[in-house]
Amino acid sequence: MGWDLWLFYEINTHWTSPLLDRSMPFVSHYHHFQGIVLAGVVFLTLFGRFRERCFLGLVGLSLVVGDMGMTDGLKHLVNRPRPFSVLPGVREVEEGKISWSDPSQGPRGRSFPSGHAANNAALAYLVTAFYGPRLAWVWLWALLVGYSRIYLGVHYPSDVLAGWLAGAFYGWALSSGAAYAWRRWGAQVSPRLFAAHPRLLYARDRRGEKPQEAEEGGIG
Repeated sequence: MGWDLWLFYEINTHWTSPLLDRSMPFVSHYHHFQGIVLAGVVFLTLFGRFRERCFLGLVGLSLVVGDMGMTDGLKHLVNRPRPFSVLPGVREVEEGKISWSDPSQGPRGRSFPSGHAANNAALAYLVTAFYGPRLAWVWLWALLVGYSRIYLGVHYPSDVLAGWLAGAFYGWALSSGAAYAWRRWGAQVSPRLFAAHPRLLYARDRRGEKPQEAEEGGIG
């Protein structure tokens, strides 16, 4: 598509700066945040309450169902090569290194959809589904990660857009399914927990008063 290639080259080769060359690889790669993520998981597991543990469970499930299932399956089905492996004049931006694409090396990797974009969109959806609009800023992070994948030369804009849509979809599907299951069977499985948490997801009452989580106290 014309717009796809145009926007890719604009982001990858024209809208660039030394600051972005340093920061975009940092944003894009998970290993920079492994310690923070692990500490957060341990903290919520040990000190969180019911809803925090449900949230963590759905995040983990989204990685299995979404990343290893849906996005990986689509990558094999579509089998679209990454832009740096088939296009000339692509800046391959890595940490501490910038090179230019060499299509003669042949296709390397699959491009559609972006798993990074999908994972972060699913996380952003689950965060806002559980904790409401006060944490809607996490969507900015999901957008930034998606942008970084284009900047680094590893994805087309359409890959990232498809990843955002896919991640938001399975984030919605998982959270909606979990909320339905909790409404349907929660009282039978654990009457005490259900009495304390009749709603699994964030919601305000019909008069627009305090959300359920605030009435219960704490973040759970």
